[in-house]
Amino acid sequence: MHKSRAFAWLLLCLLAIQVQAEPPTTGSTDDSIRVHLGAEDSWPPYSNAHGQGISTNLIKAAFAKTGLTPAFRVLPYARVLHDLQSGKIDGGYNVTLQSTTKDKYIFGRVPLLTVESYWFFIPGTHPKIKSITDIPDKFRVGVIRDYEYGDIYENHRHRFTEVQVSQQSQIIRMLKQGRIDAAVMFDREAEYALKEMKLDDAIFDKRFLNHHGDVYVAFSHKSPRARWLAEQLDKGLLMIKEAGEYDRILSDTNREP
Repeated sequence: MHKSRAFAWLLLCLLAIQVQAEPPTTGSTDDSIRVHLGAEDSWPPYSNAHGQGISTNLIKAAFAKTGLTPAFRVLPYARVLHDLQSGKIDGGYNVTLQSTTKDKYIFGRVPLLTVESYWFFIPGTHPKIKSITDIPDKFRVGVIRDYEYGDIYENHRHRFTEVQVSQQSQIIRMLKQGRIDAAVMFDREAEYALKEMKLDDAIFDKRFLNHHGDVYVAFSHKSPRARWLAEQLDKGLLMIKEAGEYDRILSDTNREP
């Protein structure tokens, strides 16, 4: 091959490698920069049956700041995690960063939300239980299937007889009917579900804190752009926090999810 042709061929190869190595430009409308996310269908007011809610609004606003467009696939939470691990989606939410998840997925530095979960009882029952260490073995505990409830709960989980369901309303009904001894529920989610079911908060004894921690958009190890997407989301979240948009979305309790 002629030297000039060989040089031109080498230059084209180097340019092709460079284009493949760079993240997609945010000014493009090509599908290559569309972020494919799994939105759980049963965690209102954060993400409801249509994938809408506080979490979704935060993600849209944050990615918009970096020029990215998220596309949401609404699924049960267990399916979100399955598709996340198999690489069918780039990311999924709302995932707690804890010992059981930190190596399974890729997390950014900035949490999407800070949430609290509590232990709920029927008022007047089990008065001696004031912390998780007081809960006896084989205690019937209602939880959402595949939810994360923090490392302290994980350390005691093997002692409980868990009743796993897919909807918050199911837990509330079972506790109300005495089919479980206690329930672990996220505070704002429980308030929302009770309101939707037209039940008074006083129906349960929100006795003690189970976990206070952060939830994230978790990205798949099988997505070649996962770390870059996590960085872009971090940037966007910091930008909407600085602009006050984050607090407006979070405090807008009157918005229908």
